Amino acid sequence: MGRNRIIFCYLMVAPAVILVLVITVYPMLESLRMSFLAYDLMRINIDGTPFVGLKNFDTILHDQRFLISLKNTFLFAIIVVSAVIFLGLMMAQLLNMSFRGRGVLRSLILIPWVTPPVVAATIWVWMYQPERSPFNQVLRALGIIQTNIRFLADTTTFLGGISIPMLAVSSVRIWNGLPFVTLMILAGLQSIPVELYEAAEIDGAGALARLRFITLPSLRPVLAILITLLGLGAIGHFEVNYVMTGGGPRDLTSILAVVAYRQAFSFYRFDLASAISTVILVLTSLIATFYIRSRMSET
Repeated sequence: MGRNRIIFCYLMVAPAVILVLVITVYPMLESLRMSFLAYDLMRINIDGTPFVGLKNFDTILHDQRFLISLKNTFLFAIIVVSAVIFLGLMMAQLLNMSFRGRGVLRSLILIPWVTPPVVAATIWVWMYQPERSPFNQVLRALGIIQTNIRFLADTTTFLGGISIPMLAVSSVRIWNGLPFVTLMILAGLQSIPVELYEAAEIDGAGALARLRFITLPSLRPVLAILITLLGLGAIGHFEVNYVMTGGGPRDLTSILAVVAYRQAFSFYRFDLASAISTVILVLTSLIATFYIRSRMSET
């Protein structure tokens, strides 16, 4: 009876495992294999696909656009992760309070989450058009600016490479990921015993002290998971940057996934695209390994 039950459980899990192997593991392994080959579709009939070892990685490491995209990827990840965690924490604190209309607000916060990223990016492209942007209209009405801000075309950089297009693209990613982070943190807040806050308030602890010594330590496991997931998503992110700017202007919003896509489908260099994808795989694996090791050390 026990053996039949184990076999039944394996059969139930088998379709999901096969699906993951077909659409995730196999393409990943195939991309890893292609990164060690010369796989130029324009010359494949002439040269074939010979083994070239680490030549593709040497090529991309000497490519200025790859290095720029690598820096932009880290910059994009830092902006998105830090901003969405901060805003999610503030939003979750608000939604954890008792007030009239809280249920409606909790439902509305889900709208960005259920909006497909490509659709969201297309809408925000229109909202960031200098002539039609509601943000420019409001800023001009308040007298803050005299000329329209070119949200997706301004090439001015500050603070070590941050640009207005990078901030504009990052804002869409933040907007899209904020509901998930808010709900996760809200669930963590509701698991904190109310008695801790009551005792701290009796002892004279203010709002900042309660946040520092009760809320943040209690949310540490949740925040660790969120930072890991957001970091993985930001490093491998593609659709918003590609739809909104295509990596421009002047590669200011170009990230690794966009460069890999261009190499594969614009220049037909699937070998270089696979090498860049392997770099993304290594970076995300490092983040995942660091998180797993930190969790294991705590247990």
